[in-house]
Amino acid sequence: MKRLPPLTSLQAFEAVSRHMSIKLAAEELLLTPTAISHRLKTLETQLDIQLFHRLTRSLKLTTEGEMLRPFVTDAFSNLKQGIAQLSTDEVEGDLVVTTTRSFAWSWLSPRLPNFSRLYPDLEVKVIASDTVLDFARFSVDVSIRYTDSPDPNEHAAWVLDDYITPICSRRMEKKIRKPEDLLSRDLVEYEWLGFEEGDPNWCAWFKSVGIDATGIRPIANFSDEIMCIEAAMDDRAAALVSVIAASREIERGRISAPIPKVLRDRSYYLVCPMERAQSAKVRAFQDWLLKEADVFRDSPYGLRFIPQGDD
Repeated sequence: MKRLPPLTSLQAFEAVSRHMSIKLAAEELLLTPTAISHRLKTLETQLDIQLFHRLTRSLKLTTEGEMLRPFVTDAFSNLKQGIAQLSTDEVEGDLVVTTTRSFAWSWLSPRLPNFSRLYPDLEVKVIASDTVLDFARFSVDVSIRYTDSPDPNEHAAWVLDDYITPICSRRMEKKIRKPEDLLSRDLVEYEWLGFEEGDPNWCAWFKSVGIDATGIRPIANFSDEIMCIEAAMDDRAAALVSVIAASREIERGRISAPIPKVLRDRSYYLVCPMERAQSAKVRAFQDWLLKEADVFRDSPYGLRFIPQGDD
């Protein structure tokens, strides 16, 4: 195995291969064109390989140069990220988080004061949206996404599995003793922007308790889960919603889950670009979020509504 070339020669190669210009590379590295040329020559001599075709007014990478370029580019990119992290990586500034409206409203926002007490110099900004937002375009640091398949090109950490269950007002609860009693009630359903045919709905829930409800029709379908929960709180209908989304109002005693039969739905994952996963503020937020999720699963509410050891 050949000895690694000097870092300065590799740095010159990376800059020249990116600009395809010795002059521009020299300006970037604050060197003379002669120094850049010398470093390239040193690299080619040590490797015993020609890396550039030196044309009259331009440069062109050789086949070997094309092969080497992505490795050198990635190596210097990682070095820059590591050095930047060492010099500036503190748990301070802004942390922009995006997640669904219902998760932000019911689960995340009530717990965020705990995080702020741990990291008073970090200001959390939450963008609640049921649309998946682009990290770069919206300057988002992390996203808590509702999905079964996180993008393999992004860092993803599992947070919580979600389940759905019927909810209703405390007044309506007195009239519902068994699943069949829901058939005579007004029902509302949640169909978010990414809703698909196989996602849980009222027909699937009734089927899970042995009732054929093929002809059942909810009186309304809402694209906002909070509207379903409010319909239940106002005694307008029974709603089929996420046990996570309903958790705050059930624990407050404002709504009830009369038949605690749940159906598996999607999961929440913390997602971010790979290069941001090791930043101090993202690691701090992820560690805190996963601990809060553990506490929630082990709480009396979690033990009641979230099957333990479910795959």
